[in-house]
Formats: sequence, structure tokens, C-alpha cells
Amino acid sequence: MPPTVLALLSDDGADHSPVLVVHGELDVGTAPALRAWLSAATDDGRRSTIVDLSAVTFMAAAALHALCDEQERLYEREQRLTVVCQHPQLLALFRLIELDGVLEVVPTRTAARRRQAAMRPNQHLAGWVARVEDDLPPKAS
Repeated sequence: MPPTVLALLSDDGADHSPVLVVHGELDVGTAPALRAWLSAATDDGRRSTIVDLSAVTFMAAAALHALCDEQERLYEREQRLTVVCQHPQLLALFRLIELDGVLEVVPTRTAARRRQAAMRPNQHLAGWVARVEDDLPPKAS
């Protein structure tokens, strides 16, 4: 039986912001389940969502891709993903691959709700996308 992601989707308080709470290890085996949970939480990329990774103990590149892909879908619709995380190793991973500014990473759900209420598109993501596009080789004619 393939591994699953233990997750809970709920609304968080008076503003009814969806919150996806994830537990355990996020690796190549659990990334498809994470993608499915993200899609459900964001209503297929149509609403901003908070993802609480406070109980995640390990994250592989496949899970990072799932988060970034969902953030990109949301960004196209002027929505966003706000990640709650205090785990030192995960925060170091986000910084190492320069995702700490692409993903909105905050230490608490209260801070995440404040960010969601501000509802401004993540300008760092736009800069990161432009920088990555500049690094791509020209398309063949």
C-alpha cells in the first residue's frame, strides 16, 4: 500500500480561510497525496489557503515541487499559499533553495491569517519567475 499524507482540511476562524494541516514526512511517495490535498484546499487553485507544516518532520524535493506548483497556480489568479513553519531544518531548506521568499513562510497561523487578510500578490514570486525565465536558453526557431 502506498504511503499517505496525514492531513486535515478545515476553515480557520471567523474569516473561513481554508487551512491544510499536514503531519509526518513529505517525500516522493507522499507527494501525490499532498498535491491532492493542496488542490482540495485551494479549490483547484481558486482560493488562497494556509498550509500548516508545523507537524512535518521531513520534506523532500517532490513535496517542495507540489507546494511551488500550487503557489504558481494560485499566483495566476491573484491568490496565494501561506505556509506555517517553525521547523529549523525545513526553514533552512526553504532558504537554501531560495523558496523562503517565493512561498509566504510565517511562524504561526495568526501571522498567516494576517498575511491572508492583506491579500497582496507575492512580488518576490514574480521576480523569481522572471529571473528563472531569464536563465532559460532561447527557444529554437
